[in-house]
Amino acid sequence: MRKKFGDLTRKGNVIVFPTTVTRLLTEGMTSLKNERYEEARDKLYQVLVYEPEHAAALGGYAYSLYELGDYEEALEVVKELLRIGPIHYLETMELYISILMQVKEFQEAEKMIEVLIEENVLPAERLEQFHQLRELNERIADSTASFKKDVERYATEPFLQLSPLEQEQRVTELPKDAYAAMQKQLQKLIAHPQVDWVAKSYLLLMLREQGLSGTVHLEKFHYMREFAIEALPDPLKDTRLLNIRMMLESALEKEPAKLQMAMELVDRHIYLLYPFFWEDFEEADIAEAYRLYLDSLFSGETPEHANLELIDLLKQAEAYIELRNG
Repeated sequence: MRKKFGDLTRKGNVIVFPTTVTRLLTEGMTSLKNERYEEARDKLYQVLVYEPEHAAALGGYAYSLYELGDYEEALEVVKELLRIGPIHYLETMELYISILMQVKEFQEAEKMIEVLIEENVLPAERLEQFHQLRELNERIADSTASFKKDVERYATEPFLQLSPLEQEQRVTELPKDAYAAMQKQLQKLIAHPQVDWVAKSYLLLMLREQGLSGTVHLEKFHYMREFAIEALPDPLKDTRLLNIRMMLESALEKEPAKLQMAMELVDRHIYLLYPFFWEDFEEADIAEAYRLYLDSLFSGETPEHANLELIDLLKQAEAYIELRNG
């Protein structure tokens, strides 16, 4: 395994041919130029094994690490390069600042940019570039601060202290671009038995809309299941839900007012129960139950031939909504 930069040591009494370092350096820099960063990293590392303070090798090695996403080690290498004196000072400082931004050392990055600007060491063509780098650093710093605030607002324990309506409002306030970064925390909220069902539905729909993948555990009523986010149904296109709506339209086509009430009731329950929707009943039985449930609201009686189990579930759904809405 390749050692970290800090572990580099000289080869003691081992004889190194004069051309060895030159050959390794040339091969490493060629790989770097051709964007073969792993090859460049390994070749330049070998140079540093023999000559730990080789400025050109340190610079190329740091850049390779940066491109490979190994920011912590790249930062260590650049600091060593700045200590001994880089060959290309401005390019090294630009790399240093970029790495600082990656490891979220925003104040240090800002300080380095200010130093360069105040010392008047930047040529005119580079001055604007560093101004833009400073603006980018500020934007990323602000975004990171905002993200940390979002994480705190959606931590499980504080979230559970909110009322159901407050939970729903909190999730609707979350920016769309935060879903990917906060996915694990949001999945915890979805899986928690005390989180409001409507809030869970909204989170599920947004995770699906953002094209994310993963698995969520969900419980509503007596239903319990694992769902793949990418396989969650579209409530506006789901065949089963469309069939139930069509059956209600057919049954109540001569009673438009009652049909509107039935559709509103179905839509309300779909949003409450999503992605479940009376999974253990047939489509025709569900449509009939909604029609009979509405009849019972007017008459005060439930017909004997009604599916009492399903009617009771509809009542429970309405009771949940009434309770959460105060």
